[in-house]
Amino acid sequence: MNFKLFVFTICLFCFSATHAQVIPVNIIQDLETRVPGQGLINIASESKITDLLGRPPQQANVDENAYTKVNGFRIQVFMSNNSKTARNEANHKESQIREIFPELATYVNYEAPNWKLLAGDFMTKEEAGIFRQKIQKAFPEFGREIYTVSCKINVPKNN
Repeated sequence: MNFKLFVFTICLFCFSATHAQVIPVNIIQDLETRVPGQGLINIASESKITDLLGRPPQQANVDENAYTKVNGFRIQVFMSNNSKTARNEANHKESQIREIFPELATYVNYEAPNWKLLAGDFMTKEEAGIFRQKIQKAFPEFGREIYTVSCKINVPKNN
């Protein structure tokens, strides 16, 4: 009887795994998600480590063909390597900025070992500097963390 229950459980698991669409909760689950035609990754780790890693980046519904990457400037609003709070703080500051400046593109990035919040896609350093002052005026509590940085930016192809 136990063997039949075991086989039934395995079959049920295999069937549900192939037909259920799983939304990853964190980066480990994202890496372990089975993709047809690719190998399988299995990561063994403690739950504390999994909690520190956070969620995978959300895929925006943006037509990649509508933009081109060029050299430009963004405003670095936040940067931290605090493994416990940096991601949450970057996301919180991003939501604050989106509330005041909904037209401003924001980017939360992880570049080991730092979490960064970048804002805007500016062609010139002067443009970025003007908007940096607006952000500093709207959020004086962000302090002296706000800098203009050069990086690849998204520019609509029709420009």
